[in-house]
Amino acid sequence: MPNTVDRRTLDQLPDASTIAALREEAADQEVSIEATYPKSDGSQKRMVVSPRGTVVILNDVSKDTFNRSQSADDIAAALRE
Repeated sequence: MPNTVDRRTLDQLPDASTIAALREEAADQEVSIEATYPKSDGSQKRMVVSPRGTVVILNDVSKDTFNRSQSADDIAAALRE
């Protein structure tokens, strides 16, 4: 059975070009990509990018979802908030 999630650790908050690249890779490889990244307050967050381009930001109790029609720039801006 093929792996359906590619788990990664990022060294910094993802920017628009990283989000766009993850979307492209997820689509090309037909897998979801889960990337853990640090926040400025020292906490960790997770971002899951589906092969269809949906991006979900996860933390302990809440999540934000961005469908494929939302730009990588908009998602990157939301990550900085």
